[in-house]
Amino acid sequence: MNDNTGVDNKKEPLKKFKKIPVYVVEEHNDALQFIYAAIGGKKLPIKGTTLLHLDAHPDMLIDRKLKGREARSGRKVLPLLQIENWIVPAAAAGHIGRVAWLRPPWAKQFIDGTRVVRVGDHPASGSLRVDSTEPYYLSDALYSANLLNEKAFTFTVAELSDVDEERINKLALHLGVDHPYVLDIDLDFFSTGNPFRNLFEEIELYDRLETIFSSNLPTDRDENTLEAFTELRESQLQELENLFECLEKFGNLELYDGPDTEVYKKVCDIFELVTAEANRLGQAPDWWLIFAAGCTRDQGGLPYHISTEEEIRTAITKTLKQFLHNLPPPVLITIARSTDDGYCPADQVEQIQSLVLETIKEVFDTDDPNLYYLNTKNQS
Repeated sequence: MNDNTGVDNKKEPLKKFKKIPVYVVEEHNDALQFIYAAIGGKKLPIKGTTLLHLDAHPDMLIDRKLKGREARSGRKVLPLLQIENWIVPAAAAGHIGRVAWLRPPWAKQFIDGTRVVRVGDHPASGSLRVDSTEPYYLSDALYSANLLNEKAFTFTVAELSDVDEERINKLALHLGVDHPYVLDIDLDFFSTGNPFRNLFEEIELYDRLETIFSSNLPTDRDENTLEAFTELRESQLQELENLFECLEKFGNLELYDGPDTEVYKKVCDIFELVTAEANRLGQAPDWWLIFAAGCTRDQGGLPYHISTEEEIRTAITKTLKQFLHNLPPPVLITIARSTDDGYCPADQVEQIQSLVLETIKEVFDTDDPNLYYLNTKNQS
């Protein structure tokens, strides 16, 4: 794909698929390759596509070490992305101009409403950053008031949960989603697990990690205050990463050469607790998994709601179906299973997938689904 974001391809006539393609992936970031392929095939414009994103998670983070130039490198960025951070890099490249995140009631990482977010390169590091002062970004040290090579995108957050047709219709009308757009559905929207909740549950590890990884966000929204907080938070997160990298590599902190800080002491305490519990259970601790769990603990942790079969069926065959009836046909549809990593319950995913595929087939003229996740499983 020629990443020439300076050309407004919206003015050029787009090609059309004979039927709307449907791609089913396991890890959500795998969906982006099909969006980029559609751009390369001139089925989507180079600039400004709308992403209608139904998910229990925003997936709107940024890898703190991802450079802006990497985000703008076309398909070369794909191997650098993970499930939680695949959308904003596409916005930084200009390919996505609007994101509408539709959330279930139990997902509250952002306040509902519409805002414009600027994304670009940090002047000193070149790393991708945003100007958003919302806790979601501040707690991950992703804020910068000054950006180079910046792009602006519109970000809307709204709850989709009603079974009242009039309210669903009103929501669809309010969103005003227009062609061309991508319909993107994560199956964990309908039932949401948290793979970290049961991690060494007897010692309540998931809750204990909050005291180590949490941050006190500044109440003052002065630019200098926010910049100072971001620098301090970045240092804290890097220290935590270094500590857990040492644990993962050596199984202890004896060779750790960092300073004897309060964070270091807290990680030492966790190390002793986890090691004792792991020995009791006859297990080897996965320190990177524990680090990943800790990274989700700031600002309340991950959403969790295991839906009943009736709740799932109602949400898909009534709420989702009614909502989709109010939309124009998307250019393509991407669906993420998110079950191998524990976000969509493994004992429910097949039912949810089947109902979602049936529903979109009833509403839109879709092609047979491309079950990409089966290909990736066969290769592993």
